[in-house]
Formats: sequence, structure tokens, C-alpha cells
Amino acid sequence: MKRPSTRTAAFLLFSLLCLTLVAGCLGRTKPPFIMDQYTLDYAPPADTADKPLEELIRVERFAVAPAFNSTSMVIRKGQYRFDTYDYSRWRVNPADMVTGFVLRDITRAGIFKGTYSWYDSDLSRYILEGYVDEFCETEGKGLLSVRVTLVDTKANNPVEQVVFQRQYTHSAPVGGNSPDALAAALSAAMKELSGKLVTDIAAALRKDVEK
Repeated sequence: MKRPSTRTAAFLLFSLLCLTLVAGCLGRTKPPFIMDQYTLDYAPPADTADKPLEELIRVERFAVAPAFNSTSMVIRKGQYRFDTYDYSRWRVNPADMVTGFVLRDITRAGIFKGTYSWYDSDLSRYILEGYVDEFCETEGKGLLSVRVTLVDTKANNPVEQVVFQRQYTHSAPVGGNSPDALAAALSAAMKELSGKLVTDIAAALRKDVEK
């Protein structure tokens, strides 16, 4: 019996490999994986100050609770259980989103002569710090809770430097179980929260000027 030549065996092996690759490609019927990305979106407040305060403020990057320290769109299911939307994510971390909108809204309100982010200036008299405690969907609402501290660096000691420290908790109904509805609800909650924060900062500064 005549044995096949080395060239013939190599040709057969190559043909088998090509058939395997073709079959694998033809078997791929699953559509490509697509991840939708979301962010908050609402109109900034109008300029409410008659005359800006001759001071500067720096908005530090807010910290965030570990349960929400990711781009996942979180759904609180109960006391011990969380879930997320499978194919949807926040565009950026909630800490960065909340910080960015607070910075924008304080700037647009015209309270200060200059408003800076955490990497812009170290010369500001006032510093705003924050901690995002809640940023999720729960019981049919978009829930946002942020702890904020306004600091006056010109005060004599650390205790006197704290102008105020307050918890802001706001929510809005989620009109359907979807990431779009959650983004809309948290946008409404953020608008309300930011508006209240800007009002409180302006009131605190007026009291400080009147002293």
C-alpha cells in the first residue's frame, strides 16, 4: 500500500483547518454587544446674584459611597439586595457627575467672582466638599442624597472654618422600569438638590458679609 506523501498530508490538514474556521464564522449569529451610556441632563439655573462676592470658591471632587462607586446604573431591590441594568451604564462615575453639575450651577448662579474645580486653583477662600450617599433607583423613585460641607479657609480654627454641613436628599418618580426613566428621574432630583444648595450658599455668604 502506497503511503500519502508529506505534501498531500499537509494539504489535507490545511483544508481541514480552513473548513473549521469557515464553519466557526458562519455559526456566529449573535449580534455584537452594545452598551448604552447615560448622563444627567437638566437646564442650569439663571444668574441670581445682584453682584458677585469678591471671593473665590473651589469645588472639590465629591466622594461616593462604595455601593455606588462605579458606572453601573444601580437598582436597590431591598434592605440587602442591589441589581443593575445589564446593558446600560453611566457615562462617568456618579461622584464626577454630581461634582460637575454642582460646579456648573454655582458658576452660572454668579455668586462668586470666580469658581474653580479641584484641579484649577489652590487660592480660593471657600471650599465646597461633598459625599454622595445614595444614587440609585428605589421603590419607583430616582433617589439622590449628598452630604455637603462649605469651608471658609480664612477662619481661625478648623471648627470655625465650617460655614455649614448639610444633607440634601431629593427624589423624583421613575416613569417606567428603564435606564432612560432612571436618568430622567435622577436629573430632576439633581436639579432640585443643586438649586437648594446654591440658595443655601448664597444665604450663608450674605450672613457672613453682614457680620
